[in-house]
Amino acid sequence: MAKIPIIVESINEIDFIIDYIQTKISLYDLNELTGGNTGDTPNIVSAHPLAMEYGNYINSSNDNYTSILPAIGVELINDDDFSQQFMGSGNRPFEITQDYIDEINGITLGDRFKNGIILSNTNLTGIQTQKTNKGSEKLWSTKTTYMMNQNVNISCWSNHPQITRILYLALRGILHELKHELSKNKAQNASLSGQCGIYNYEFSETLFGGEFNLRFINNHTNIEVNSDTETINKIDVSKLGVTDKSKSEFKGVSE
Repeated sequence: MAKIPIIVESINEIDFIIDYIQTKISLYDLNELTGGNTGDTPNIVSAHPLAMEYGNYINSSNDNYTSILPAIGVELINDDDFSQQFMGSGNRPFEITQDYIDEINGITLGDRFKNGIILSNTNLTGIQTQKTNKGSEKLWSTKTTYMMNQNVNISCWSNHPQITRILYLALRGILHELKHELSKNKAQNASLSGQCGIYNYEFSETLFGGEFNLRFINNHTNIEVNSDTETINKIDVSKLGVTDKSKSEFKGVSE
């Protein structure tokens, strides 16, 4: 039977950051601060706002063009290997228990992805089939743990410099708080840099922007489930710290 992959991240960085910004920025009463130009929450998209704006612009006539601005964008721009070894890194056997399967099964597909768990319902069914076919025999997988340096761009754009300035200042405070939330979710060494006073002249009016780069180290785990136990049976897993308490796998993404 073919191997079935599961990817588990400490966080799904884009959804995590967007959700955090949406929750926090709604507390600023931006609609009043910007003279009714943003609503309580501006548009927040998982791409650069100007890319979204340009897409709307070229796909609409001048008569029905609707701007998404003011808007905030969140996108992953760099994903580099973090080569330093750490406790628990590398490959090791990992038991797939029924509790582990049930825990994933209790998370909807959308929430799975938001929590950094990349596993389709079809593949989950395949894992359950393998587990059922094993009967009382344990189902093992190969677990690979590694870390990545990630750089996320968070930008804010509008057609008025004061609106952009207000968004920039709100984001600066929110993103500094976000660094502490990242550390609670096993993302390490978060740092933040920003630049305001950015301009774009490619539309019918001047647009004003501000951008942040949020850098951190994210934890990732690949798990490959295979019904072929010929290799795994040659390993004394009792010496590798393998435990039946597989539920702890998700503590970094669900709390």
